[in-house]
Order: sequence, then C-alpha cells, then structure tokens
Amino acid sequence: MSSTSNKSATQVTAKVLVQQQAHAKTLSLTSRKKASSAISGLHDSRFRGRGMDYQESRVYQAGDDIRNMDWLVTARTGTAHTKLFQEERERPIHILMDTNTSMAFGTRKEFKSVTAAKAASLLAWAAVKNGDRVGVMSYGKNGIHHEKPVGGKRGMMRLIAHLVQADIHEADQQGTLLEEALKRLRTIIRPGSLIIIVSDFYHLGKDVKRHLIQLKKHNDVLSLFITDEFEIHTPLPGVYGVNNGEKSVVFNTKKHNDVESMQKRQNQHLDNVYENIQKSGVPVIPILTSDKLQDKIKQAIKVPTAAWSVFRNSLDTKQDNIGGING
Repeated sequence: MSSTSNKSATQVTAKVLVQQQAHAKTLSLTSRKKASSAISGLHDSRFRGRGMDYQESRVYQAGDDIRNMDWLVTARTGTAHTKLFQEERERPIHILMDTNTSMAFGTRKEFKSVTAAKAASLLAWAAVKNGDRVGVMSYGKNGIHHEKPVGGKRGMMRLIAHLVQADIHEADQQGTLLEEALKRLRTIIRPGSLIIIVSDFYHLGKDVKRHLIQLKKHNDVLSLFITDEFEIHTPLPGVYGVNNGEKSVVFNTKKHNDVESMQKRQNQHLDNVYENIQKSGVPVIPILTSDKLQDKIKQAIKVPTAAWSVFRNSLDTKQDNIGGING
C-alpha cells in the first residue's frame, strides 16, 4: 500500500467503526416490499422465534425445545414437528467475519480487513437502529470466536471490540475455512435470524455450499465479497509494488506469462465465489477496497440479488477496454 504509516488503513480501529454510526442513519435493512422478496430478512417480515404468538409448525430440528413440540401435527403426519412463535420486537443478526491472513491485503485506499470491518459495523449500526440484536462470529487465523446477539449500543460495543481484537495479526497462525464457521453457526443460531457473511472467500471448503443451503431453509443470508482492484482487474503492463504491512512484493506485469497466470487465478476465484455462494441462493454484494463504502452498500442493498451480475458485467467491460489498449 502507498500509506503503510496510516494505522487506520492497515488496522481495524474502534474509532473508525464507531464513526460508521453516522452513515447508518440513512441506511435501512427493511422496506415495505413483500416478504417473498429475495432477501426476506431485509423486509418487514418479523422474526419467527419463540415468543408469545403462535406462527406455524415445522419439522423438528436438532436443538429445538421439546416443550414446543406440536403433538397434534406430529401424530397426524408421523413426523416430529415443533411450534414456531412470533417474536414481537427483536431479530438476531449474526455478522460472520473472515479474519484469515488473505484479508490483510490492499493496493489502494486500505486493507480488505479494514473495509470488511467498516462494512460489518455499518450494517450492524443500521440493524441496532431498527431495534434488532447484533452478534458476531469471526473465523480465521485465530480460530473461531463468537459473541451472541445483543441489542442496543451495548451489543454494538461488544461487536466493535470483537472486530478490533480479531484483526490483531499473529504470525504462523493456521487459517480457518468458511465451512467450519458455518458448521459451528448452525449449532447455535435460532430460526429467523439474518446472517451477513463478510469475506474475500479465499478459504471456502468443499462443504460450504451445503451448509449455506441448510442455513437458508430457516434464516436469511446475505454476503459481502470484499476484494481489491489488483485481485480482479488485470493491471496494465508495468512493475507494481505491494505491501502487507510487514513485507513488500514486486509484480512485473510486462511479462505475458505472468499476466496470463494472474488472469487465470482471478477468473478461477470469481467462478468459485459464484458457484459456492451466489448459486447457493445467497446474494453476493461485491465491495472493493477503493469503493465509496457507504454509497456502494446503500445502492446494492436495494436489490442485492442483482449486485453480482452488475459486478461481472462491469469487469467484462473493463477487461475489453484494457484488451483494446494493449492491442
């Protein structure tokens, strides 16, 4: 990066995350659209939990409270069913934050890890403003750690402290796959929650798609794909220096073989994101480290299902233009 001396560009700080509250004032995770929309959790459908008013019955899941068994439906169908009740107020929101070492990278304004934490806190502030509870689960170089959803500013302060602590870089730490975090989340999450995954999706795992499909059966899931210009756009011929805060690496894109190899890796990664995340039914909102974060999220959240196709079309257009210049 060009400004490694700028702490806020390379490290997640509480000050920057608190500042996102002001931007969240004009951001809403709800609308007046029908709950049958692509992301029902972003609309006015209430959280279906275990509150006062009966909502419906569904097939029993491991972990369900047996005190809420619907014995009449169970006897009629021969399959165990449990009752769901309508909560009057709060909905649990879980931020699933990738803290693997690949996130400590950036060639423009800031590291992906910083952009990711800012995006997560922005959405969390918006959720708290709406009366929802926010929690966070980080997975990466320090393993998996979870803070249960809590309402109000108390919940936000716990989330911010968690994000700051999770960003601390420790050498020689083994990474954690997204599938491992999803597997853990499935054991603790309540039906009707909103899950927001924030990641560069370099550490997926072979079963990530299956876990996402299972989570989507009783929850709403949204993802933010955090990436950098250097990871998705083949740069113009030249010599580029990249710094991760500890060491520098030089890339020479004047060599045809190096450029071809880079393009192949870039396309393969984008294909993996599409196949494992978008095709599981989870909308992917791409966010670059160089984007105007608040504007990008506010625009994409209106129609999250369209964000991926818009992103890929813009990449194809830019690649065609670069090809014309190089030709």
